[in-house]
Amino acid sequence: MTFSDSFLDEVRARCDIVDVISRYTSLTKRGSGYVGLCPFHNEKTPSFSVSRDKQFYHCFGCGVGGDVITFIMKIENLDFPDAVAQLAERAGLALPTIDEGSTLAKRRRDRVYAVNKEAARFFHANLHTEGGREALEYLNGRGLTAATQTRFGLGYAPAAWDSLTKEMVKKGFTKNELIDAGLAVTGKNGSIYDRFRNRVMFPIIDVKGQVLGFGGRVMDDSTPKYLNTSDTIVFNKRKNLFALNFAKKTAAPAIILTEGYMDVIALHQAGFDSAVASLGTALTDEQVKLISRYKKSVIIAYDQDGAGIKATQRALELIKPSDLSVKVLRMHDAKDPDEYIKKFGRDRFLRLIDQAESESEYRLSGVRADFDTGSDEGKVSYLKAAIEELAKISSKVEREIYIARIAKDTGVSVDAIAHEVARAQRKDDRKKKRDEENRNLTPVRTHQPKSRAVRFDNPKSAIAEEGVIGTLTLRNDWISAAAEQLAPDEFSSPMLSDIYRIIINQHDAGRDVTPASVLGVLEGDASNHFSGILAREAEPNADALRDYIKIIKTEAAKAGEDALSAAARLYKDKKSYGG
Repeated sequence: MTFSDSFLDEVRARCDIVDVISRYTSLTKRGSGYVGLCPFHNEKTPSFSVSRDKQFYHCFGCGVGGDVITFIMKIENLDFPDAVAQLAERAGLALPTIDEGSTLAKRRRDRVYAVNKEAARFFHANLHTEGGREALEYLNGRGLTAATQTRFGLGYAPAAWDSLTKEMVKKGFTKNELIDAGLAVTGKNGSIYDRFRNRVMFPIIDVKGQVLGFGGRVMDDSTPKYLNTSDTIVFNKRKNLFALNFAKKTAAPAIILTEGYMDVIALHQAGFDSAVASLGTALTDEQVKLISRYKKSVIIAYDQDGAGIKATQRALELIKPSDLSVKVLRMHDAKDPDEYIKKFGRDRFLRLIDQAESESEYRLSGVRADFDTGSDEGKVSYLKAAIEELAKISSKVEREIYIARIAKDTGVSVDAIAHEVARAQRKDDRKKKRDEENRNLTPVRTHQPKSRAVRFDNPKSAIAEEGVIGTLTLRNDWISAAAEQLAPDEFSSPMLSDIYRIIINQHDAGRDVTPASVLGVLEGDASNHFSGILAREAEPNADALRDYIKIIKTEAAKAGEDALSAAARLYKDKKSYGG
């Protein structure tokens, strides 16, 4: 859909970027702007900057940046028209007349939702047919009641190649719509067949109650054991969680994070309605952010095998930069929550939750299990590993508690362990300082854009070009004079030249040039880099602008001379060889 510049300006004006972004990550006032942890990548130290005055955001860590519209596009995985529509609704603005392209895109998504809903009904109905008897017996054998099976919409995909396809075509859906939804696959001869066959089916439903896709478990020895819907126009497995549609309503203080569908369903049936699971992938940044929208605490209840332990450690690293508090369940004599509840019952699992370990406690317990402290050698090795973990704990109180516990466990004095922890921290601080100094010693390298797809051939000129762009965006009254002295073709960077040309064109068209107006035209790397320019740019200075222009023109002249010299040499070589 195409929106007028005036409508987009109105949307941006009514949707304060600080207010919007604060819904997704905590922001703290710092100077004239705001800072926080970037919602688009993992970080421990805030590098995400938001300007209320200029209405843009930029992350100095991963390089992303833009205006309020691009933020919503990225964080919510929306296309441009849908992001504008969401913000317009927030601002109470009526959308302009929808054009044909936008209508078709919306209809396509609506049809995918519709066919997914009908497919879920088809699978659930098949569970109670003769063909679905084995699947029903499997679910009953796993201890799931009929009420639970209905609540989660569990079903069965028949073993035939095209049972679902035929049924959905009868209901008026096209083959392309089945492919769009990830329910059908195109064969070698051009025909289509069902993606899910002879599987117990688990509908994946979003917080709005719409069926996004499915997970399917095999009923035989075929592989993969679990098969999920591939990413579609309505489904991205990295950005959704199984059963969050139920868990979002829980009164429990924490989300329980598990590895699989059956763990989640078993927990809900036992009364633990805050359980969710990732969808065939390891936990993702997007899923951590999704959890944090509903709760401030999460309990990791992954499987107790080697893969589960590794997944737990990775999840802890992902969750650490967020505002979520995290604990870990350590289950003995059971491999997962489903088995634990079957063996020991609901009350024992409830006590297990009360005994969940903090991140530090979990890591230190893991270190303890790796060594035989019955020998002096094992005790020393354990202490060395434990000291490395203790040095990572930021809270002094928490650190001292664990130092005292380890001292009692090993018979080594508190002072001795505290001394070694302090030394490990100093060593880590020195390393960080060296890394920072090394970065500062290579300004040309560090000035290159974050994206490897964009390189500056002449960093000296590029720095000045960025200065011109940043200055003119904030001082429209200097644009005409600058444009008379400096042409876009004199820029060394094509990307920066394009941005400069946009500024001039908007000014010539009589439009106010603002960070938002320029960001509204840019995409991808250019948008990210422009936001970075704005985040670094100081107050506009006329003398600095003159210097920037002088540097650009000087470097452009040098480049022209080099080109002429090269052409002259080529001509001379041709003459020498009789060319």
